[in-house]
Amino acid sequence: MADTSALDSLLTTTLTRLQEFATFLSPAAASPLTQPIDEPPNPLHVLRDAALLVKAHTTKLSLLAINKPFTPSAIAKVLRQLSAEALPALMSAVQICQQERSTYGTMMAAEAQGRVRRVFREMESLLQEIQSLAQGETSNKSTLTSTGVVWEACEALILLEKLGIGGLAVQKAEQWRDTIKDAIEELREWAAGEDKENEGFDTLLDDNDEGVEGDRDSVEDMFNAANSLPKDRPELKALVEEADGRLKKVVLLYTAVLKRRLKTFDAGKKDLAMEGREQGVRRMDEAMERLGRIPHQIDELAACLYDLDEAKSRAALEKCVKEAVVASTVMADSWNGQADEFTAWSGKWRAAVEGV
Repeated sequence: MADTSALDSLLTTTLTRLQEFATFLSPAAASPLTQPIDEPPNPLHVLRDAALLVKAHTTKLSLLAINKPFTPSAIAKVLRQLSAEALPALMSAVQICQQERSTYGTMMAAEAQGRVRRVFREMESLLQEIQSLAQGETSNKSTLTSTGVVWEACEALILLEKLGIGGLAVQKAEQWRDTIKDAIEELREWAAGEDKENEGFDTLLDDNDEGVEGDRDSVEDMFNAANSLPKDRPELKALVEEADGRLKKVVLLYTAVLKRRLKTFDAGKKDLAMEGREQGVRRMDEAMERLGRIPHQIDELAACLYDLDEAKSRAALEKCVKEAVVASTVMADSWNGQADEFTAWSGKWRAAVEGV
């Protein structure tokens, strides 16, 4: 009985700590940076090792919780190790990313913060399940499900170390590009119109088509919401056709930047040393910030078109194009600061997309 009471107290304390950590790592909260860490290790390595440790401890906790006899003292031992080792290590890794942003970048710091926060939230759910299980209020199945979700969150941290800055940028840019591809297709369908029987049904895309995966459902909802473009608005139809052509050029930019810049970032460390690692990281952050805004700005473009507002629609389109132009300019030179094949191509691309 004493062991059960002690475990319940430890679970409550750990849950409170996890909640505090998760709140501290909220995007709306202040920076988690506290006292600087002297001679910090590679935070991505710390994230990987700590995530592996969380997985191992989670496995032990889950097995101890669901197997008979239920042994509070054994669970408490593992929980103390988890709380004393893995959880603080994750927080330290986030702090190092923030502290060393000139080396690891704002994008990586934000991603690490978000993924660690997810681990804490999923651990919180698991420990709540174990607490309920100890009190006979839940099933083994619920605990196993929560364990699997914690593992997934940990795998995302382990993957972050494998990706590195360049790999993370590639992953995000590919997702944004595919979302834009879907948006273009749905915009064409909206402009072409469709009968009521087929309302909401995508007749232009096949599941095997490139770029169909991703945020398809939200894109379909967005562009089908207004049914179709009125036949008596030829000026809007012309604007949609213009947007189609210019947004396709934006997709081409994503593809070119992916191939010539993002995928060569980590591979070109010798070149980065010539330019300066910190300068390269700043360029990466700025370009990714620009590229990440464009899918949201296309949402704004769609909303303006649904309102049948030509002036606002054109302004929204110009905003999308301007963002892409800035991104292309930031990425124009190679990582060693020299002109190359992409530099020349990006100049021609800017002239084409701006209609010069």
